[in-house]
Amino acid sequence: MQYYKEKNGKQTCLLCSYYCHLKPNQVGLCGVNKNINNSIKCLVYGHISAFNIDPIEKKPLYHFLPNSKSLSLGTIGCNFKCSFCQNHGISQEKNINTSNYISPQEIVQIAIQKDCKSISYTYNEPTIFYPFAKDIAVEAKKYNIKSVFVSNGFESKEVIDDMQGIIDAVNIDLKSFSNSYYKKELGGNLHQVLQNLIHFKNNGIWVEVTTLIIPSKNDSIKELSLIANFIKENLGEDTPWHLSAFHPDYKDLELPRTSFDKLKQAYDLAKSIGLNNVYIGNIGYENNTYCKTCKELLISREYYKINKDIIVNGRCPKCNTKVQGVYEMSKRKAVVAGTFYPSKKDEIIKLIKDFNSKFKLKKLALEPKAIIVPHAGYIYSGFTANLAYNIASKNQEYKRVVVIGPSHKLYFKKASVCLKHKYETPLGDINIDLDYANKLIKNYKWCDYIQEVHEEHSTETQAPFIKHYFSNSEIVEIVYGKIDFNELSELIQQIVDEKDTFLVISTDLSHFYNLKEANSIDNICLNAIVKKDLSLFDKGAEACGMIGVKALVKASIKKSLENEVLHYCTSYDRTKDDSKVVGYASVLVGYNN
Repeated sequence: MQYYKEKNGKQTCLLCSYYCHLKPNQVGLCGVNKNINNSIKCLVYGHISAFNIDPIEKKPLYHFLPNSKSLSLGTIGCNFKCSFCQNHGISQEKNINTSNYISPQEIVQIAIQKDCKSISYTYNEPTIFYPFAKDIAVEAKKYNIKSVFVSNGFESKEVIDDMQGIIDAVNIDLKSFSNSYYKKELGGNLHQVLQNLIHFKNNGIWVEVTTLIIPSKNDSIKELSLIANFIKENLGEDTPWHLSAFHPDYKDLELPRTSFDKLKQAYDLAKSIGLNNVYIGNIGYENNTYCKTCKELLISREYYKINKDIIVNGRCPKCNTKVQGVYEMSKRKAVVAGTFYPSKKDEIIKLIKDFNSKFKLKKLALEPKAIIVPHAGYIYSGFTANLAYNIASKNQEYKRVVVIGPSHKLYFKKASVCLKHKYETPLGDINIDLDYANKLIKNYKWCDYIQEVHEEHSTETQAPFIKHYFSNSEIVEIVYGKIDFNELSELIQQIVDEKDTFLVISTDLSHFYNLKEANSIDNICLNAIVKKDLSLFDKGAEACGMIGVKALVKASIKKSLENEVLHYCTSYDRTKDDSKVVGYASVLVGYNN
């Protein structure tokens, strides 16, 4: 857009709704845009005064890329003169420090390096440095980094139209519902701010609203009711409204702090009017997000920290209600890449080729339905696991692979089914079969989704093999805690009945016995598997994934499946230390051909 236009021999600034008419060498009300040679120059372009990496929740934005980092920056200057401004040190500053310059490209590269999902233009009013912010935002789009305005809402209509497709979200500070208060004490006017809020929404920009509740200034029930009703009727009942507490600052040092009772009163009022997402900010209140339909706790917050987030692709995982906001296509991160297995694609491919060069594929005696595989580092058990995947993948393609493994980090009494959208591996992402995963949670009471469980290596170590050998299949990850193997066996029996589903049971065998003892103990476990004799497991068998193994053996009995040991080894084969070893085996499970 053109940021200015000539009118009656003056240049009119088009950045905010003041539309300052500037004579040559005259500076606008904001203090940072100047008529130089009949064009208006943004004097703070490239000159920032504040620069931080913040949680997006600090903006505050609660329904926009939750639990992500935002590179936050500001310059100096403002088009308002709020007497309570907490950033008055930069917003009311007149001297521009031009000694340091940073380009839009440099800012975006920092955001990339710091893994920021967005860049926020904040601390002072970003409208007044929109030319700089826009250039950063356009550059950021090349790298799928979003842009956020934290603003007083007094943009020009030209800027709001130009923002479309460039700025992704705004948090607008609706400071009052009194036009006289705006004109006398703040700047701008209420009507324009309200119209701009509607304009932002109509332009497809995500909107959240903040009101700083100031004792004796804007805290009457009548005024708060007017704000809540405006939000509901014009922006929608799901629009988040953040209620912030005032503390004495700048020129308003004599006013008292906002009490919690007043904030809670405003919160209760807004909820009674029908706003679904109301949050009490900056005092440590819990600020959770709940599903408006089934009331399930979706996001648990402690200050700016996210303790729980179970929103899946913008929906409640329990009832599938859409949660208004902007959410990433969620991904189950590869957290043990680089430790249990290589983090680089070419290194994994080379390992698999090396594994495959060391055996000849024999004719299968079984039609594969499942495998039991180890989950140690690939240098210890990779050959053993790879053998099973290679053999099992020869017969047919499957729509999905269900991988089941024990939790090593967290103790809990259920099984957790991953409800992310994609599963990250160095070989490329695997789509997660969310429909199937949600059905499991719905149909099995002992299944749930517990986000923090899904950093488990017993299941993750299988993902690169699944991506390599079942490249067209989706994945379903189940991590179990303390559950009854009989219940898990019911699910496994369902899985083996499905022609389009393949099953992976993850387990290592005995741990830290000497080699002779380990061989003896592991032999008991493998005999129980092959003979399909559950009683043998009680004769001294050990496995970290014993629940999954016993569940599969019971299913083998029920479904007349046969179990064949493909390979057995221990950590001694790698380390040559026979004093404390871990056992590994791969087992093929299927019907006789």
